[in-house]
Amino acid sequence: MANERISKADSDLLLAAINRIVSTEVLEKTITDQLPLTDDLSDANKIYCGKVSVLFVDMRGSTKLPDRFNTEQLVKIYRSYIRTVVQAIRYSGGVVRDFMGDGVLAVFVDDENEKSEEKAVHAARYITTAIDKLLNPVLDGKFKHRISCGIGIHTGDVSLSKVGMKGREHDNEAENEFGIAWIGNSTNLACKFSGAVGGSTIFISSSTYVALSDIKAKQKWEKFELLKSGNVLNGYIAKQYYLELDEEIEPCIASNTTVGLADLIITEYQKQLANIARKSEELGQKEQELKAKEQLLNAKTLEVTRKENGNRAIENELREHEYLFYCDVLGSGHCKSAYVKAMGENFWEENLQKAIEAGRNIGKTDHEIKQNVSYAMVSIYGDLETWDKAYDFLVEQATGYAWLNLSVVQNVVRHVGYCDRLKSAIYSRLSKYDLSSENRHDFEAIKNWLVFEYKK
Repeated sequence: MANERISKADSDLLLAAINRIVSTEVLEKTITDQLPLTDDLSDANKIYCGKVSVLFVDMRGSTKLPDRFNTEQLVKIYRSYIRTVVQAIRYSGGVVRDFMGDGVLAVFVDDENEKSEEKAVHAARYITTAIDKLLNPVLDGKFKHRISCGIGIHTGDVSLSKVGMKGREHDNEAENEFGIAWIGNSTNLACKFSGAVGGSTIFISSSTYVALSDIKAKQKWEKFELLKSGNVLNGYIAKQYYLELDEEIEPCIASNTTVGLADLIITEYQKQLANIARKSEELGQKEQELKAKEQLLNAKTLEVTRKENGNRAIENELREHEYLFYCDVLGSGHCKSAYVKAMGENFWEENLQKAIEAGRNIGKTDHEIKQNVSYAMVSIYGDLETWDKAYDFLVEQATGYAWLNLSVVQNVVRHVGYCDRLKSAIYSRLSKYDLSSENRHDFEAIKNWLVFEYKK
């Protein structure tokens, strides 16, 4: 394949195919009680649309297996695992639609006897039962290895269409290369749910959960929320939710590999620190501050690793650390004009939004959060010459922060040309008597300047 040129015949063939596709009307057909097979779909602009339940199952720690086992052993492990998963899906009324490495994608549709959600959940329970009670005992005895997998299910509307191309013209032995494109977010969400859990755990979306008809069975599921890659995944999980066997077998469970909140927060810490480090190195600034934050992160990581046991108190502590971290990032811009400008307004507003989201997670109101970082945001927006936003945070600072600086107030007010909300906030604050004598003196001086000296 050394040819450096695409022939005119090849390019004409491709252009004709492209023009045919983009100019042909798309025909829709509703998915009924059976998914169309790939071979039954025409190579045309025809799509099938409808509600389905998508299940994705993915083996945990598979990238490390080649370091422990030889090729023959790996073949036996993978084939027995895939065979187990495929049987569970087929015997539960589903169809395997893709193999993604050690991941398996399956689809379930409603029929006259059963809903897709019930079938998908049954398949997930079948998989966990078969792996923990049938497959793992064999693998543990043969290879001293146990499989752990995450299973995610989401129910929603999808569209599917045949994609690919026929074999090359004038070559009867060329293989047709067709597949099915799944359009919609159900597949993506099922994969994300699968990646968030492991250790005999099933993660289903709320749309799947609400359709389950067995009230008693619903009690097996626990409400679950997880922060992953900046997105919040909501749904329900069930751990070791097995089907019954004729002969009861003790489960052989792999070590728990569920992605915990601690791991996710630590990852977020590291991501933020890396971002700050990269930009700070360009400026030649804040090296000591970054080292201090890295040491704090390492200390928190060790502390979380020692203490994490899944209880609510630990989770709240981690959320508190997350909130304080973003507050520290904003605080690092206080009175550092060159650094603030170099990082840019988007950087500071992204971290402000993350601080607000983290604060909400620990029960703080937006005003409480803004007041907590107001001193920093007034300085940051002032350095960026975004005076209206600086004024808004100046009002928050007067309302709930411990101190206020006269020169900062004068600078901001002179730029925006108004001060009514600020005066009201200062009058209200002075009436509360919650300031120290020194800070109260500063507030009185600011009030007098606004009332008697400031000229619009």
